[in-house]
This record gives sequence, C-alpha cells and structure tokens, in this order.
Amino acid sequence: MRPSVEEQLLGTCRILETVVAPAVAEPFARTILDNLIANLRMVTEALPAVPGFLRWDNAATLSLLQDMRSALPSGLAANIDAALETAENDMLESAAQTARNDLLRALLAEAACNPDLSPDLHRAIQDHMIARASRVPMRYVPSATPSSTRS
Repeated sequence: MRPSVEEQLLGTCRILETVVAPAVAEPFARTILDNLIANLRMVTEALPAVPGFLRWDNAATLSLLQDMRSALPSGLAANIDAALETAENDMLESAAQTARNDLLRALLAEAACNPDLSPDLHRAIQDHMIARASRVPMRYVPSATPSSTRS
C-alpha cells in the first residue's frame, strides 16, 4: 500500500518541520512541536516491532498467569482459564492482540496483589516486568533542549 503508514508519518514530520516549525516562534510551543515530531518519528520506527512484541508479551504473561493460577482465588483463576481458551488464531489482527494484551495485563495486575503468592511467584512477576520493559518497542525520550537555545 502506498503511501505506507510509515511513509505517511514521515511525510507528516517533514511538513511539520519545514512548514509549521519555522512559523512557531514561541520557545515553549516550539519545544512541544519538536517533541511531537520526535514522538512521530519514534512511532514510525517502532510500529513494525509492535505485533511481535504483543505476541511475545501475551504468551509470556499468559504463561506467568498459568504458573500463578493455583495460588489465586477461584474467580480470578476462572478468568485466567477463559483467557486461555481464546484461540491464538483469533489474535492475528493488531486490535485483537492489543485487546488481549490489555486483558492479560489487567489479570496480572490483579493476581500480583494476591497476598498468598510465594516469593518465587513475586520474583517471576518482577522478572517478567523487567523483561517486558526491556523489549517494549516504543521508547520516547523527549528532547531536553528548548528550541530557543539551539543554534
């Protein structure tokens, strides 16, 4: 498909940089604009990696929830069972992967608050969250230098 999503985002960045940015004189507004452009560039670069990340995170979170299941209240365990029954074939669409990720993360958040979890399960949750944070494809770091101080 032409233009691709990435091409459209980069085109938007180009217009913002070449048409809009020169007309923005106020330093704070220019810094905000620069950060928005940087964010669009980050999304453009990260977009291809999102589906793979969601597949990995969904599988890893579901596996962790399965390991925790026996230590959880029956209602929460039943919700985990229901999530397990959702066929992975239904998860090929990005919106479905995102919705599944939201559900699994909510289940994990609820399960993590259970006072009956063993130290090993708490450690497994922590390890999962560290691994997740290290893999997330969208990492935006705003520019710290206001445009008015740039030369």
